[in-house]
Amino acid sequence: MNPGVQFSELLAYNEEESARWKQFFEQHPAALELPCDVAGAGTVKNLVLHVFQTELFFANLLTDRPNAGLESMPTATLRDLFAMHEEAKAKFEEALAKTTEEQWHQNLSLRSLDFKASRRKMFVQAMLHGVHHRAQLATHLRQHGFKQNWIHDFVLSSAMS
Repeated sequence: MNPGVQFSELLAYNEEESARWKQFFEQHPAALELPCDVAGAGTVKNLVLHVFQTELFFANLLTDRPNAGLESMPTATLRDLFAMHEEAKAKFEEALAKTTEEQWHQNLSLRSLDFKASRRKMFVQAMLHGVHHRAQLATHLRQHGFKQNWIHDFVLSSAMS
């Protein structure tokens, strides 16, 4: 038995949380316009955008696609924001299906930074980045009267048996 976490399990947790957040924002659209200083976002909407742009950035790296144009993607609506997440998810799934064991250990350049990391590390970064910011987001929104109706803990998700 391999006791480690599978990347597909992390992706499933990320997807479950994202789906819950989408439903939350559909029910509470005003929450997106709240001021928010997390990651210098300015608003909750911009923090969500930051999470999804980061997902897509790493998904593009893992699938050997360019990252040009991330800043010019449509972001006006909730649908636009979550379309970015859906695109990233599809690319992560592609990477999981096509990347060989050897390729997962291959170091890639982060392009804009003078830094290299393995594909494995980049995948984990993309997942944990979202977890960290969603935790900050959940706290911020609760402090402003927008309590979520689910517990965010991995252990209570359906992602892993």
